This record gives sequence, C-alpha cells and structure tokens, in this order.
Amino acid sequence: MSARALVGAAMLLAILTACESPEARRARGGGPGADAGNHGRAVDMHDGSWMFYRTPDRIGGRGPDLEGARQSQRLSQRSQ
Repeated sequence: MSARALVGAAMLLAILTACESPEARRARGGGPGADAGNHGRAVDMHDGSWMFYRTPDRIGGRGPDLEGARQSQRLSQRSQ
C-alpha cells in the first residue's frame, strides 16, 4: 500500500469517526433519551384540554370553488 493511500485511509477513518451521531450514545431502554434532565419520564400531551374545541365539523353554505380544478382537468385531458 502506498503512502498516499495510507494517508487517505487514515483521513477517511478520522472523518468518519468524528461524524458520529450524538444519538449513538443516548440511553436506551428506560433511559431519559437525548435531552436528559429537562422533563419527567412521561409527558402527557393535551392533558386536560379539548384538542378540537369549537372546531366546526361541517363546512357551512356552499362548498369550495372548484373551477380551477375543472379547468386543469379539461386542459390535461385535451393534451392526451
């Protein structure tokens, strides 16, 4: 192996070793995870809140304007 190839291999090894992810060292299997210390073990999302409070489940009046979609469909069918 030439000196140039040896230096290249050493540089490649150094670069790959330096680019190790911080996630590679995080605790797994019951550990706190990557950002340790800033939260409890269980996080309750939307605890006690109504996620979709007063969100209408139906669009009132007439539906959305679809003329743009219809024009696009006509033009795409004409080009085939």
